Amino acid sequence: MKKTWIDKPMCIGCMACVQVDETGTLFMDEDGFAEANENDLELVEAQMVCPTGAVKIGDE
Repeated sequence: MKKTWIDKPMCIGCMACVQVDETGTLFMDEDGFAEANENDLELVEAQMVCPTGAVKIGDE
C-alpha cells in the first residue's frame, strides 16, 4: 500500500511534486503525469506544492 500517492485524474503534469521530492518516490509517467513508487512515506511538502491537490497521503 502506498502512503503517498497521486490521484491521477487531478494531476495536470506540472512536475511541482516531483521537483520537491528528494526521495525519488514521485516521478513522471509516460503520459506526462505524476506517479508514485511503492512507499511508506508522508511527502507533505509534495502535497503542499500541488496546485490541484492530486498528491494524497494515506489510504488509496
